[in-house]
Amino acid sequence: MAGPYAAKQVLDKKLWQENRAKIAAAALPLFVQHGYHATPVRAIAEATGLSVGSIFNYFPEKDDILREILDSSQAEVERAVAEAQGQPAAADARADPVGLFMRVYQQFVEFTARIHRFTLLAYQETKSLRPEKRVPLLERDRRIAELLKSAARPAIKAGVFSDEALDLKVQCLMVLGHMWALRRWALRQYATVADYFTDLEKIVFGIMARGPKGD
Repeated sequence: MAGPYAAKQVLDKKLWQENRAKIAAAALPLFVQHGYHATPVRAIAEATGLSVGSIFNYFPEKDDILREILDSSQAEVERAVAEAQGQPAAADARADPVGLFMRVYQQFVEFTARIHRFTLLAYQETKSLRPEKRVPLLERDRRIAELLKSAARPAIKAGVFSDEALDLKVQCLMVLGHMWALRRWALRQYATVADYFTDLEKIVFGIMARGPKGD
């Protein structure tokens, strides 16, 4: 059997990209429902209408499918947060630095909710990747955290937010942002993620705000 081939070896590169996306899209619900290890490549092939051999033409190893799902979805979150941070003008940041941060953070929460199946899969199965394949995902996660920290700095400079334990605070906010996907069953009082954010915003301000003694 011929070994896996790269995109440049496929005559129709657009078809190659489309089939990779098709395979990843079919694998995502299977991985979420049954787990990565319990989902055979055969099931993914059946869901896509491709042969098992064809699957391996597009992804050399099964965990490459998982990495593709996690990487592409996480990249969408990073782009959404980066765009939200870049939109407000400097004057707006000076006028309402807390509002700036909340807009960026809300984009993170709402976009994460939009791709909630990815969030579930990331928590469940990132550990299934070999260590070297986790590195790009962990690096992107750190970049997203840095974007949130950058969005908080105008409010820190204005004396409204505290920079004490900022790394820990941002990690806590990221977990709270994932809650809509991870524990939706426990948040039934909120009809939408926007309703959830209305109360979450108050908690976020409490976490980030400078204390009464200036700490």
